[in-house]
Amino acid sequence: MRVAEEVIDFENAPAVKRELLRAQASGDFTVDLSDVKRADSAALSVLLSARRKAEALGGRLAIEGLPADLKTLARLYGVEEILGLPVEKTTER
Repeated sequence: MRVAEEVIDFENAPAVKRELLRAQASGDFTVDLSDVKRADSAALSVLLSARRKAEALGGRLAIEGLPADLKTLARLYGVEEILGLPVEKTTER
């Protein structure tokens, strides 16, 4: 499913979540965020909900077109692996 919103934030995340979960009819599900230009931590919550539903249905969630700011937040919160994103290695200083 392609998310048509340019921004996913605290204000519209509940509506985006409802739309995604309604569209998720089977376990395997792809979310395309190519149109999303900006997202905050509320968007991570939406994606984690979609992942939980996919897992409950016996499938997997795939995420495409993840915006850079959301990748950064996923790394910061340590949920890259949970969301099936490539985990970037960081060097300790």
